[in-house]
Amino acid sequence: MLRYLVLILFAVNAAFLAWSQGWLKPLVGVQPDAQHEPARLQQQLHADRIAVLNGGQAASPGTAASEATPAADAMPGVTSAASAASDASHAASSAASGATAASAMTPPAAAAGICLQAGPFRSEDMAQVGAALKAQLPADAWSTQAVPISGIWLVYMGPYADDELYAKKLSELRRIKGLNFEEISAPAALAHGISLGRHTSLAEAQSGLATVKLRGIRTARIVVLRPEAELQLVRVPQASQPTQVALSAIKLPQGKAFSACRP
Repeated sequence: MLRYLVLILFAVNAAFLAWSQGWLKPLVGVQPDAQHEPARLQQQLHADRIAVLNGGQAASPGTAASEATPAADAMPGVTSAASAASDASHAASSAASGATAASAMTPPAAAAGICLQAGPFRSEDMAQVGAALKAQLPADAWSTQAVPISGIWLVYMGPYADDELYAKKLSELRRIKGLNFEEISAPAALAHGISLGRHTSLAEAQSGLATVKLRGIRTARIVVLRPEAELQLVRVPQASQPTQVALSAIKLPQGKAFSACRP
């Protein structure tokens, strides 16, 4: 039995050897290294430029460059486009870096400060205001602006110390048709009196007095409720954040405080 098995193996090996050497091609029609599709070889372009690397070793820089050169020569448009895209990318990166640097060097708008003002103040209050500002700011950091204030004149009756007489005068005025008047409670010097009209100039007050006298009111006269004056507005045109904090802590006359400048 063993002898038959050895003979069979010997026959198989002999047949394989004959086939691999092409001795059986006349009988079977094929051989192991024959090219079955010769037309594909004719369709290859530049087959002589193909190089096979040994054992998975990476190609040397020189070899890679020499192999890449023909491809680059074959596609000059693609290479130029890639170079242009690379240059554009570098230019965009440089522009972005320049913009970032410029924005970093530019101080924020808040660093320039904002305009603040306080007042208006009477002339007798400016000494206190000036002393408070000099303790916090340089002399050229703030300024003053004159604000004219018009006076107020009243066509006035009174004051009446007797409540009964005061009530009687009010009753008489109410009986005069179309007459407008108001009771005065301040200032103290004019309290318990009656105003028959407020005017912003002496000429207007004189005209108003003449009108009420034509209506039979003989005891009215002109008084000054508020004299004409020129007040002072204090302005800090460039108040930084620390300056704003310092100004908010200053105690100003009449309880006034700094606020945003008005046009």
